[in-house]
Amino acid sequence: MEKSISTSLRFLWAGSFSLTFFWVLNILKEGFSFIKDFLNFYPPIGPLLGLFIFSILVFILSIFVLRSFKLTNQKKAYFAYVFSAILFFLMVFPPIFEVVVDLFS
Repeated sequence: MEKSISTSLRFLWAGSFSLTFFWVLNILKEGFSFIKDFLNFYPPIGPLLGLFIFSILVFILSIFVLRSFKLTNQKKAYFAYVFSAILFFLMVFPPIFEVVVDLFS
């Protein structure tokens, strides 16, 4: 039972890291043209493909890195995931997103 809880917590933390990485990279992509060019693997899709690929890689890497930690606090993992999901929603919401990108430009 403890192993399945630890696995679930690992996925919650990895999801939190991946969501946070996504919105930060999304803001950097719009603020800096060299990051946008770096993420543009397939021109018909644009840099969005690179954004998703790197977010998935962060998720997978986080799962493997978190295997070396003994995760037991369910409440912390849950609130970290909820907080990162809310923050993700706010940071990709166009009225907020555009203001933050303008700060970097």
